[in-house]
Amino acid sequence: MSERDTDFSAGTGDAPVPDPSRSTAEFRAFADRAGEAEPAWSMRAPGRKVALLAGAVLVVAVVLAIIALMVAHG
Repeated sequence: MSERDTDFSAGTGDAPVPDPSRSTAEFRAFADRAGEAEPAWSMRAPGRKVALLAGAVLVVAVVLAIIALMVAHG
């Protein structure tokens, strides 16, 4: 018998065997689709928004560092 029996509806208790060729085909289909969407790193944000976000992160980091120092010496 050259073909695998993939009908498990009879309830034989056997676990289905994964088909590696199906996984490869799914990956190839995914890889072919990947070129359709624009990559996340190519999205352009205004420089002002990036600077504002970087400044906010810096302020939060400084505030947390001050709090940590106060608790450590408290």
